[in-house]
Amino acid sequence: MGEKIVKTGLPPVVEMKALTFEESSYVRGKKKWFATTLLRECHEKQLEPFEVPLASLDLSIMPFSVDSLDSFIWQMKRCIGADYEQHPIILDDLGQIADGNHRICKAILEGRRTILAYRLQEMPEPDFVDESNGK
Repeated sequence: MGEKIVKTGLPPVVEMKALTFEESSYVRGKKKWFATTLLRECHEKQLEPFEVPLASLDLSIMPFSVDSLDSFIWQMKRCIGADYEQHPIILDDLGQIADGNHRICKAILEGRRTILAYRLQEMPEPDFVDESNGK
């Protein structure tokens, strides 16, 4: 008995590592493009962003893993920090979301009807191609 609890200050903050734009990527089949490659292609082709109705986007694909509370919080932090006004999303040559899922989430949660987007007419060379046979 006699044990004394000493308060040393505030509880620690749970820190979540930020993912930079340079680390973001898009995978389709065995091909992978970095978000920087896709954005560079949009700029090189001088594509103009246009308003896309959020209701028209295919939201059936899960673009990232959320298998724990930790990963959910990390993804939510990315949504909260997303800037859809300064950074248009990128649609691939098939009209699928290639970059901008967190911006889309934020826009939908805020009740927006549209979001700015670039639409690639053809994909640039991928940054990586998985040549393995699944082994």
